[in-house]
Amino acid sequence: MKNLIYQYWDGSIKESCRAGIANLKEYAERIGAEHIFEDNPRFVNNLGSYSPHYGAFKPIYDNAYTDYNNILFCDTDIFALDGLTDNIFDYFTASNAEIGICTEPLQPELRQKTDSKIINHSTDEKWANLIKQHYGVDVPRDEQNRMKVYNSGVVIYSRKGLDKAKENFPKFKDYANLINKNGLPAFYTCDQPFLHAMIFVHKFDILEMDNEWNRYITWANKNPKTICDPRTKDTKFVHIMFRSADNLSAEQHNKIANLPIEEWGVDKDGDKFIRGDCLTGAPLK
Repeated sequence: MKNLIYQYWDGSIKESCRAGIANLKEYAERIGAEHIFEDNPRFVNNLGSYSPHYGAFKPIYDNAYTDYNNILFCDTDIFALDGLTDNIFDYFTASNAEIGICTEPLQPELRQKTDSKIINHSTDEKWANLIKQHYGVDVPRDEQNRMKVYNSGVVIYSRKGLDKAKENFPKFKDYANLINKNGLPAFYTCDQPFLHAMIFVHKFDILEMDNEWNRYITWANKNPKTICDPRTKDTKFVHIMFRSADNLSAEQHNKIANLPIEEWGVDKDGDKFIRGDCLTGAPLK
């Protein structure tokens, strides 16, 4: 069985990006998978600032990837823990699913509380209603009837899933035009909402993967600055998502992925990282 981890980057590649690529290349070697990184593939060019995001779908359409049984796409800010040998492909194939993806479990509540005009509970509802009206599909909701959020930074496809996507996904531009025509924020034109919608519109067999495969680290609060760090003893992949992380060194990214927050050092402003409550942002002792 041929398994592939696929990554790419459009634009100038920073040290932090190269660190993530090297990390997953080593992980691929440990589990017997192949690893391909494409430097500036420029797969999509007609969607404005979100064009680079759609490079995640290149293996679906490019015939160079048709020989692979399973393909894992990972953002370049994903880090496998040092020495990890748990095989994500074994985990995925045991389910016989067509696609595997993780939720962002805190986002439904955070989007209810935020004062952001870009992404919030109201814009999520408007997007969900548009998907219902246009495609006739209800997107999944949590126990509080809030729209679930799926993260497109770690997505795994079976061959059946790849072929199904190639046959059924609409043109990216058509989807983006639908979003823009209905007055939604530009965020909803990017790859993540597109994938979120299409896997349910086209009734994919979905594995909602254990969140330990995509534990994302973000800012919890701006003032005082605190970090949301939901890692557990079972975490496998760490998604270093907080703003300004791109400006940190490869060494510091490896520390963030593997060490307690007290050992991360300082941020770009020279301040120590402080753990915060992921929902309130309040500093934690």
